[in-house]
Amino acid sequence: MPVFRYEATDSSGIPVHGTADAADDAELNAALERRGLRLVSCTLLSLDALISNQRRTLPRLYQLRVGEQLREALLSGLPAHEAVRAIVAEPLVHPLLSVAPWLQGMSVLAFLVAVMCWKVSGSMFAAVQATAIVMLVVVPVIWMVLRRHYLLVPRRLLRRLADRLEAGESLSSEADGVMPDEMRSVMRADIDDAGKARIAADLVPCLLGSSLRTQQFVMATVGPLFLLGVVLVVLYAGMLFIVPQFTDIFEGFGVELPAITLMIVDLGRVVSFFGIAGWVTLIAAGCGILILISKALTTGWTMELLARIPVFGMAFRWAMQAKVARMLAAAVRNGASYAESVRVATAGSGFRSVQSVGQSMAMELETGSGQIIHSRLLSGLPMSMLYVTSSDTSDEERRSAIAQTFQRLSEMLESATVGQGRLFAVLVQFLTVSLAGFCVAVGVFAMFLPLIKLLNDLS
Repeated sequence: MPVFRYEATDSSGIPVHGTADAADDAELNAALERRGLRLVSCTLLSLDALISNQRRTLPRLYQLRVGEQLREALLSGLPAHEAVRAIVAEPLVHPLLSVAPWLQGMSVLAFLVAVMCWKVSGSMFAAVQATAIVMLVVVPVIWMVLRRHYLLVPRRLLRRLADRLEAGESLSSEADGVMPDEMRSVMRADIDDAGKARIAADLVPCLLGSSLRTQQFVMATVGPLFLLGVVLVVLYAGMLFIVPQFTDIFEGFGVELPAITLMIVDLGRVVSFFGIAGWVTLIAAGCGILILISKALTTGWTMELLARIPVFGMAFRWAMQAKVARMLAAAVRNGASYAESVRVATAGSGFRSVQSVGQSMAMELETGSGQIIHSRLLSGLPMSMLYVTSSDTSDEERRSAIAQTFQRLSEMLESATVGQGRLFAVLVQFLTVSLAGFCVAVGVFAMFLPLIKLLNDLS
């Protein structure tokens, strides 16, 4: 039977919110009148209605028609394997795939500039060689890796999934692994299929917004680290191309060098030993480290470890709490029991310690012992609201209030996570600027002090 979410008022005009089973809105209105309530508005909680209500928040998704065949399969009963194959035929794009052409164009432009400078001055062969390696080796490798990761692998996985669905086999662990933690925990919950569908459809818009805020947090954290990597690459280039020229001048005139200049000269000789290959290796290693850091910031077990770091770990703890609050809101709003809602929400948190605490909380809610289990990792969430059993308000109204509270907390915690990432970004930017300024000052002082002394001796 269809499920409706309704808003009504009692005889005193107090608003009442809840969900109820009814064949249509007329039957819902009659049922509410028997309870002394007057229907104000109602919404059908079907998968089609829940997704259609989010059209304004998902305009780009509907413009691209991403997954529309899958929606049609869910709503009209088409074979699931045909819907998955239709998704494979749709264009798959990713923002990072558009980065490679820009890098290729920039490297070609840098190569042309280096060739012109080499022809004019006759001393730019190393720069020409370096830009040629970047243009012909580094950028194509980056493009091939991104294309395989974001285009070929997803298509291959979807084709295997369609084959298994057509053969009536169970889903592979690969298909289970690409699902978000929230959706995976919902699919594994002890809830009927209709309830799972409603919770999943309710979570989809929230997951899209959460994914955007997660990317903002990652970019706010990784962006300054990228800037730091650029500074290191530029310093390496200076040690490779500039320091040896000063070294030749000093050795040709037999200038007595101070200790700081000798240190820079020795470091320049080490860098010259590795040459262009070391420079390219440094760039490749820096890109690899940034990719690993980006993955670590969004992986469950690494986030649990990072959450233990004082101050910096608060962002990861808030992100986990936002995920738990978001799932609790969706599960409670769509009729799941409080115990199963806690079990599903903590299972999708990605933190093993939170999952074990959630199991204990769910057992206490099922037994009704009244014992409230506290957890330091969940200290920011009002979990005690789920333990209240006696109230003057109806169960539907109480569910609506609890869901609204956790939904707002989820949004606040995600905003706080992004803000914490930006605070870290400011700190890293300050350290990067300080490091660059210090290195430039030391380099200028170490190289030009002997040169000034040499000019004074010659004059």
